[in-house]
Amino acid sequence: MVVLQAIVDKVNNITPIPDANGATDAAQYAIRSGSSLESFLQLIGMLVLLILVLAAAYFTTRFVGNIKLGQMKNSNFTLIDAYRISPNKVIQIVKIGNKYIVLAICKDSINFITELDEEHIVVRDFQNKERVSFEQILKKIRNSK
Repeated sequence: MVVLQAIVDKVNNITPIPDANGATDAAQYAIRSGSSLESFLQLIGMLVLLILVLAAAYFTTRFVGNIKLGQMKNSNFTLIDAYRISPNKVIQIVKIGNKYIVLAICKDSINFITELDEEHIVVRDFQNKERVSFEQILKKIRNSK
């Protein structure tokens, strides 16, 4: 039923085009459409909708990221270092409370390897590292060429 209604609507939107003498040829037809202003307004509406969806996705991602960051700051678990052995196997040094533990993490299992003393651990502080803007990186790349 819906398909038939769509066909009828299409047929109703088709009108014959008269030639220079005013006669209409059965092979010449034009499809009536809305005005160009209406099409332009629809385009603007779609662009506004796209911008709203992108803004909602951006702010939702920021909100969820801030929640997760707050949870990680107050956590007793800290990833110190990780070394990938193969695509599905990683060795990690994890600080749990005051203990440093070495774990082998595979696709389907996590295995305890050993516990390390604090004096044997070299902790790299990535948070105090100077942040470089994209513009600085781009200038560095342009200057190297």
